[in-house]
Parts: sequence; structure tokens; C-alpha cells
Amino acid sequence: MMTRWSESMSTPVEETPKSAHRRSMRVPLLAAAAVLVSAGPAAAHAFGQRYDLPVPLGLFLIGAAAAVAVSFVVIAIFLGDITWSRRYPRLDLLRFAPARLAARPPVVFALKLVSAMLLVVVVVAGLFGNQLPIRNFAPALVWIVWWVGMAYVSAFVGNLWMLINPWRTIFAWAEALYRLSGPGRRLSLGLPYPKALGVWPAVLLLLAFGWLELVFPEPAVPANTAWMALAYSAITWTGMFLFGRERWLRRGEAFALFFGLLSRFAPLEIRVTRPEVCEACDLDCRNGAGQCVNCADCFARAAPSDREWALRPYAVGLLGDRLISISMVAFVLLALSTVLFDGFLVSPTWKGLEAFLVGSLPVSGKAAGMAAKTAGLIGFWGVFLGAYVAACGAMGVLTGWRLSLSEAVRTFALSLVPIAIAYHLAHYLSYLLIQGQYMIPLASDPFGVGWDLLGTAGYRIDITVVGAKFAWYTAVSAIVLGHIIAVYLAHVQAVTTLGERRPALLSQIPMTVLMVVYTVSSLSILAEPLVRKAPGAPVAATTATPAGIDVPADALLPAPGSGRLMEIGQGKTAKVKLSFGAMASAFHDGTRTTIADILYPYVFAYRWGSGGGQGEGRYDSAVERATALVRERLAGLKVIGVDDTSKSIRFGDLNYFRQVLLVDVYLKAAPEDLGTAAAIAPPWSNLPWHVIALMEEAVERGWAAFSEGEAARRSVAWLDIVRRDDLKGRLAAVIEDFRRDAFVPMPLQGMVGAEEARGRWRALADFHEKYRHFLVTNGPYLLKSWSAEATVLQVFRDMSYPLGVGSYDSFAIPRRATIAKVETREDGLRILAEVETIEKFMRSHEIVRLALQDTAKEFLKRQTLECRYVVVAADGKVRLAGRGRLLEDRTFAIDLKGRLGPGDYTVIVALYLNGNTMNPEIRRIPYVVSGNP
Repeated sequence: MMTRWSESMSTPVEETPKSAHRRSMRVPLLAAAAVLVSAGPAAAHAFGQRYDLPVPLGLFLIGAAAAVAVSFVVIAIFLGDITWSRRYPRLDLLRFAPARLAARPPVVFALKLVSAMLLVVVVVAGLFGNQLPIRNFAPALVWIVWWVGMAYVSAFVGNLWMLINPWRTIFAWAEALYRLSGPGRRLSLGLPYPKALGVWPAVLLLLAFGWLELVFPEPAVPANTAWMALAYSAITWTGMFLFGRERWLRRGEAFALFFGLLSRFAPLEIRVTRPEVCEACDLDCRNGAGQCVNCADCFARAAPSDREWALRPYAVGLLGDRLISISMVAFVLLALSTVLFDGFLVSPTWKGLEAFLVGSLPVSGKAAGMAAKTAGLIGFWGVFLGAYVAACGAMGVLTGWRLSLSEAVRTFALSLVPIAIAYHLAHYLSYLLIQGQYMIPLASDPFGVGWDLLGTAGYRIDITVVGAKFAWYTAVSAIVLGHIIAVYLAHVQAVTTLGERRPALLSQIPMTVLMVVYTVSSLSILAEPLVRKAPGAPVAATTATPAGIDVPADALLPAPGSGRLMEIGQGKTAKVKLSFGAMASAFHDGTRTTIADILYPYVFAYRWGSGGGQGEGRYDSAVERATALVRERLAGLKVIGVDDTSKSIRFGDLNYFRQVLLVDVYLKAAPEDLGTAAAIAPPWSNLPWHVIALMEEAVERGWAAFSEGEAARRSVAWLDIVRRDDLKGRLAAVIEDFRRDAFVPMPLQGMVGAEEARGRWRALADFHEKYRHFLVTNGPYLLKSWSAEATVLQVFRDMSYPLGVGSYDSFAIPRRATIAKVETREDGLRILAEVETIEKFMRSHEIVRLALQDTAKEFLKRQTLECRYVVVAADGKVRLAGRGRLLEDRTFAIDLKGRLGPGDYTVIVALYLNGNTMNPEIRRIPYVVSGNP
């Protein structure tokens, strides 16, 4: 389930009383009709950044699989006799002053204190702070910085968690205080830990954590995050009380085991060189040489001369001559599978499987979805575990069972850890870089109450720091390299364990096959958001042959007057087919765009703009004029479906939720410019269907009229769903009736279910109760309040909105482009442009004008700059019109050679930056075409 991230920021917009009155009246007036005649770019609300692979995905998968397979051959040929030695190279960092300073007790104590305080802040902020996840410290710290960031620190630096674990720290302080009450007193009961339990408690806790992240509907709600932290604290401290602090950390504390497992790959090893130091903890914390490794308790008791912070080669901590337990094998495979299951959740394969599971379960609704995902999570883990056990079984067959199945499973499991790290890196790195930026403002305002403790509360995240290309190549590199390292480690472990080269090589054939399968499956899952498109739905426009394009018989067209959506039947043709991908973003009342919202504006156009007063009495001349081109050109609408394979960026349930509604639009006439064709009838609604239906009800009951002219003709008020208190009171009663009856307009019946309809009307009623009006849209600004002096617009920050964070400046501070210089040439004109850019510092900004040539190379990748022109002859008639061509030197060329006859002309030129057509600078340029050839 997706929790909507939104951020409210009140922005006063000063207007004169007259302008405020006119604007507030006009906003709702013909909004539904205006959707259909908007001249904005057709792709304005389509899916954002998408990366097309330079070669087909199949070639990537073949190449990655081949790289893993070839690595086995290379290792077998050139490193066939390599074995692992306990005497791998080490460098003790405590020989150097900076490391000794970092290891000093005051520094370590400060780190522990900060960690313990952060745990307290998570609980307090979660329970008592702002419950909007984006405005609360708790979910950002837990789901982004800690879960992802600490994993990277553990894997690529060392086991920092061992030192700063707040549960260990707080319990240790409690033990120290308890010992002060009497000599020999212990806070722990010191019960013997049952050997048969192994690390199964940690396995169950990690599985529960994965369930909370991937299945539980709202883990990122701050209060839920706090209760999770409290529940886990109670479990952890209970285990420490029963069995002892360090023993529970080694057996039952899931995150101590998880981060400790990743730290086996890391280059930093915290050791105690004297074996007798760790005898007191009665733990398996020693390596093969008898030295205590990564045990905070032993490290704290050891003398400074017996401590080491040793640098070692990467991954050597994953090799050894000790067999791990079966429960630890299950833990490794669970860590491996959980991250990839997160990506699998958005794949079409899972969608089909989920539908099957939901249909076969005895429960329904949200419970069925949760049950299906729970089964999927456990099943995914089972598949990974089963594949690994099968590979170990094949290994035993090929080597004549020199190792039993149990021994093989326990010997090679740690070689899979680099793959788990690779999955974590591929899946979460870009999310950490983007969403981790939320910690900057939250550090100043952890409770979301308006503080600015550090002066960073005004920071806004930059989602452009990484892109789809970066994410894809990071994923490919990490996964391929992780599997190659795993192949190498498994080979070294085999040679060391089996002792002979031939059986060692034979044993690794099944492991290599397993690695290849893991590589292909993981890359396939991660690649779907980048490369998958629904069948037959490219986001592009296509023109027709002179014979026309066949329109599908099941394409829809509203009936004039009633608006009923009818199938057009066989034998219809069109001149243009345009395939749109409309973003299913949220409306201000929390409801989300569906196909019904896409289709209902067309219904509105035909219900109220057709028939000249015929057809059940629904007619408005202003709607007729505004929608005339749509009704004249539209040949049919074909709903393709919903593309929900576009990856949602999530931590818990914090998502950039990307769902694309796919619709084909067929037009009877073919304009020369496909951009113009796309603007005739774009399938995008800025009003939800229930708001349009509510306005229709007001007009049908004679309470108001859509247009000023129709209002005068009927002697009723002009429709105002913002300021007219009497009308809003009536509409509130209508909404209550509609909610009770689950009202759905006739054209949408069968398309919108009763529960969805009740939810829509309930959401609109809640919105009205909060804001005292009904103007719900999906635009970037929400009408918060108004008066005769000013109108206050509130930024509507929703991560599903097609325009990403940082894009709103183009609305609040619309920038312009101007003509700096015009060069007249024989073949036409050259236009040199200047553009406005914004230099921001915290909450202040300055608009700076730069020559287009002086802007950064990336400027035109993120901005849209157009040069439009009209050529007028001396008699006042228009001879040419079009767009200037942007050249490599970033000047615009208006090509006129051979296109005009001899005579005097005026070329009218204007520049538009990011679609800002308000008050442009218009330059009139004399141009003479000589009569000489």
C-alpha cells in the first residue's frame, strides 16, 4: 500500500480585490471543458524520466550471465590452486594517531550516547510529532538512513553497529547502574541458551521486519514506526535479561546479526589478539586463529595493547574452516531474498500471481492482499533457499558426496553474502541519495512543528542527483560484480575444504549455474521499471496513411446529449492515432486518478456541449464553443490499461508511486503538427469525476450555470463552488446523499464500484470540512483560503505528481526568454536568446538573465525553450508560421530561403521558456526577399 507523501507550504499570492473575485469565480467555471482544449504539451503529465537501454535487455542479461560464467572459467584456469589462509594481510590502524584518537573511550562513548539519543528521538517524534511521514524524523531515520545507510557502512567500512547499537548501550548502562546496588549483582538471569535455537529468533525477527516493510500497509506512519521501535526494544531487552546481553546479540538480535554478516565483507576488522580475553563471554566470537573478532564486550575488556582495528582484504571474513549453523544459512538466504522481493512486487509476474492468490483465499479486500504478499515473501525466501540446497545437492553428486548435503549447505552459504550486498546496493543506493536528503531539513525540525534549529528547515531535496541511467548501470555493475566475487569465494572455499583441484572444480559447476540464474533473475526484476511497456501502448504519436487508421470496434465515444460511452463498432477509420500515458497522480482530497477520471471530461463535453439544448436538457453554449474542436475531431477512445510496472521508490510505504494510465486517442483530421494533434483531446483530467458530477448536479437542479452567459439567460447564479456559502451548504447535503447511495454518474456505471464511489464522496466531504470549499484538482497548488485582499495557495506536494520536487518554481516564479540579437541572412534569420535562471539560497532567490550560450550544457535537458514565428506580407496576410530550429551553437535558425516570393515582409518572433506564454517579448523584424535569383 502506498502512503502519500505531501508537504504543505503556504504561499500568499497578493491580488487586488477585483482580480481575486474574478479568479475565484473563473477557476471552477469551465474547468472540465478546459481540460479538453488545453494547448499545453500532451506529455505534461506523462511518466517522468525513463531510460531506454542502449541495447535490448536480452543482450544485457546474456552479457551479465556470460560475465559470471566466464569468471568461473578464468578462476578455474588461473587460480585453480588458490587456498585460504588465516594469515591474510592486515594493517593495524591503531598504530596511527588519528585511529587511536577515534578509538579513545570518550569518542566511543559519545557515539554510543548519540545513538541512544536517536532511538529516544525516534520514539518521541513518532508518537508525538507531526504524523505526516515527510515531516517527521522517525520514518526518515529508520527506513532510509539506518536501514540502508548502516548496511552500506557495515559492508564497505566495518561493523560500526557493534559499537553503537543503542539496545546494547542502554542495557549495558542499566547493568552498570544495577551493579552499584550491590556487589556481584547482575541484571541478566544468565539462563543457558538452547543450542537447538541457533539464530532462529533472529531469523524470525528479520522476517517480521521484512513483513513490516513490504506487507504491512503503513509502516512509515510515524506513530507506527515508534511502536515498532518500542516493540523491538522490549523483545531485545527481554532476550538480554533472560540469556545475557552479548549472548542475545549473537543469537537473537536480528540487526546485530544482519549488520555483522555484511561486515564480514568489510575491510575493517575489530579484533582482540589474546584468546583468553573472550573466554568470559562463552560465545563463538573467535576466528580460526583463536582471536576474538567483532565482539564489543571482549573489545571493551581487553587491554589497549591487545586491541586492533585491522585493515584486511575485502571479503576474507567470509572464508573460514568452521561450519555455520543451519539457522544461519536460513538467515543468509532470507537477507538475500527479501531485498529482491521488494523489486519483484512491482513485476507483472507478481501481479498475476497475486491476483491468483487473492482469488483463492477465503478473505477479501486489504486482508487478502496482505495475505498474498505474506505468502509471496515466505515463498520467495523458500525458492531462494530451495535453489541453494538443490545446487549443494548437485555438488554432492558430482563430487561423490565428499561433503554431505548438510556440510555443503553450511560450508558455502557465506559465499552468497556479496550477492546480498549487491542486491542492497542495486535496489537502494539511488533511493538513499534522493530520499536521504530529507534528513537535512528534518535535522532542524525533527517533530515537524516548524522549528529551524540548524537553519536547514528550508532545504528541498533534489531528485535529479541520480537518474534512471545511473540506477540501471549501478544495478548491473553491482549485481555482476557481486556474483563474480561470490563465484570466487565459493571456489576458494571449495579448494580449501575439499583439498583437491578436480573435485573442487566439479563442485563449483552447480554453484556457478546457480549464480547465473540469480544474476539473470535479479537483473530481469530490476530492469522492468526501465524497459517494460504495456503491449501496444508506446507513448508516441503516429500519423496515418491516406487510407486512414482502423479504429478498434470496442473504442468508445460519448453519445451527444446523454454522454453515455458507446462502442463505435466496425468500419470506422481515423487520420491520427495518439497513444498517451497519463500519470495516475493524487487529487487534493487524497483520491487518485483512475480511468474514470480520464474519460469523464469527454462525457462532460458531449453531455453539455451537444444538441443545442436537446438531450435531457443539458446544454451550455460556452461549453459547446469550448469543446467544439474535440467533438468535431474525436473518432474514438481506446482504454489500453494501466501500466503499474514502473518502479515505485519505497522505504516501508514511502513511495514515489508511479502508475500510468494508457489511452489511445483517434482523431478524424490530421493537423500538420502532431503537437497540435496531441493538444486537441489529451486524456488528462485536472478535476476528478466526482467534482465534475457535483457541479453537474448543481446546474441540473437549477442552482447555478456553468457560464456567465448561460447564468444570465437562465436568471440563475454563475457557478461558484468556492465562495457561495448557500450553494456549498446545498452541495454538502447532496454529497451526503451521494455517499449513502454510492452514486455514480450513468456513463461511469459499471466502471466505478460502490465502495470506490463512497470513498470518493467521503473524501470530498472531508476536504470541504477542512478547507470550506469544493475546488479539488490535481494541480501543484491547493486553494487554502481567500479574502477580498489576498488568496493563499498551498503547495500540494505529492510524490506521485508527474512534476517532481523542485519543478514548482516554474509556476511560482515563471521565467522568460528574450531575444538578445537578430542576424538577417540570405537564407533567413538567426536568433540569439537570453534566458532567465534562478539562483537560490535557502528561502531567497534571485532571477539572473544569461545568454543561452553561457548556460550550463544541462540547461536545455531540463528546460523547454521554443522559438515561434509568423511571417506577414505587406498586404497584412500571413504567409508562413512555424518554429525556429535550435542549432548546435544554441542559436535559433528561421529558415526562409525558397519559401517566400519577392517582396517586403515582417517576421514576428517570440521566445517561450518552459511553456510560459504570458506577456512575451515580441520582436518584429523587417525582411526583404529580392526579386533576383
